[in-house]
Amino acid sequence: MPQPLPELPVTFLSQGHQIVAMHHKSRGERLVILCHGFMSSKAECRRLFVETGRAFAAEGLDVLRFDFYGSGDSAGDFGDSLISLYIANLCDAIAWARGLGFARIAVLGHSMGGATAILTLAETPVDALVTWSAVPDMQATFQSYISNLDAISAQAEEYIHEGWVIRRSFWEDAIRYDVRAALGALTMPKLCVQGMADAPVFIQGFDSFRDIVQPPADFMELPAASHTYALPAHRHQAIRQSLIWLKRNL
Repeated sequence: MPQPLPELPVTFLSQGHQIVAMHHKSRGERLVILCHGFMSSKAECRRLFVETGRAFAAEGLDVLRFDFYGSGDSAGDFGDSLISLYIANLCDAIAWARGLGFARIAVLGHSMGGATAILTLAETPVDALVTWSAVPDMQATFQSYISNLDAISAQAEEYIHEGWVIRRSFWEDAIRYDVRAALGALTMPKLCVQGMADAPVFIQGFDSFRDIVQPPADFMELPAASHTYALPAHRHQAIRQSLIWLKRNL
């Protein structure tokens, strides 16, 4: 029976804060950085990113999955998180990877992690991008989940959503960013994956990506898959097809 590949906990600093990560070690040539979604962590729902890291490493790709500031094991409180901080965290993760000498780097982001990846790579490009159910529009996405969000954010400093504190500062920071415009500026190879049983705002956003993206770009629909790829078959399909694409494009 083959020995499992090493998985090493690592930390790096971002904006003076400790960011906690896990490095799935493989051949040390190509690295994929995984960016988790909003209200999640480096393991992702149902350990989606643990499974992804192990599957990719077994096929020769190193993987770094990390907790954004205020999430998982990283420093800070969730209520103090900002999209601008997430972007800084990803920039510093890319710098960490380059410091280790990886020749090729890709970023894979799920949901808000996908939007963060798009926004970051518009200014700090890498060699390839994969998004899973990326947030396509900050304002439309939050309004689809929180009714009367504009009124709430104007009247209160914070809002409790599914037990998490979302502060007005997060909302005001997030709506400054245009995910579609950033995606339209990217020139590296791109793969956009979307579950077709997701909320309408994500499916409509995925369709709108097709109209503005520059080649090379590929789009993959997963029929009946939810936003978090809840069923094992959907998780396996997203992982396997993304792995095949990355081995060809990274």
